Amino acid sequence: MNGARKIERVVLGDQVYEAIKERILDQAYAPGEKINVDGLVRELAVSSTPIREALTRLVAEGLVSAVPFVGFATAALPDRNYYEDVYSFRSVLEPWAAAEAARRRPGADVITALRDAVAVMTADPPSREYRSHRAFTEADDRFHRLILTAAGNQVALKSYDDLRFHLHISRLYLSREQDVGITHAEHFRIIDALETGDPEAAAEAMRRHLEGSHERLIK
Repeated sequence: MNGARKIERVVLGDQVYEAIKERILDQAYAPGEKINVDGLVRELAVSSTPIREALTRLVAEGLVSAVPFVGFATAALPDRNYYEDVYSFRSVLEPWAAAEAARRRPGADVITALRDAVAVMTADPPSREYRSHRAFTEADDRFHRLILTAAGNQVALKSYDDLRFHLHISRLYLSREQDVGITHAEHFRIIDALETGDPEAAAEAMRRHLEGSHERLIK
């Protein structure tokens, strides 16, 4: 019985977390706007505990800020310099990781998982609402994380995870029209290079993908 109650609470907490995150990414809450915990208690018909737990998770992810004795507020949008710095870092980390993954020649299970991630992204073009865009974003994150994992370097993988890049890039995706067909073609070129075990081609394909993403989203 205790185990069942614990599972139910986890599911509730995740639902509350997703509901609040969706509102933030859809900008139902303006950047910097104070989040009314009591109002969320009434709207979501839950106690304040899962709401505060969800907000704490969102603080860790950079979508919410917490001010002592004041409460929670939606975090300000990252400025252009933040995104430029992230892309600069990724342009070093991810081409190297793609080359390492190709050198280690990932197995068929990894290649299949990469193709499955791209299939999710191509299945239903996302709209400018987070609920629609969530599957695309999570699949894109999974694609890049699979490559970092295949590179076999735990420090590099942790560095990537700590960026929480895809969560923040969603705020750009949701505000700008995107030609996702170009993104898919770039992903397939990376997969082809990994499957043939060509480190130079894998690094170059990843580099071109990141440059294209930077051009489409930042410039």
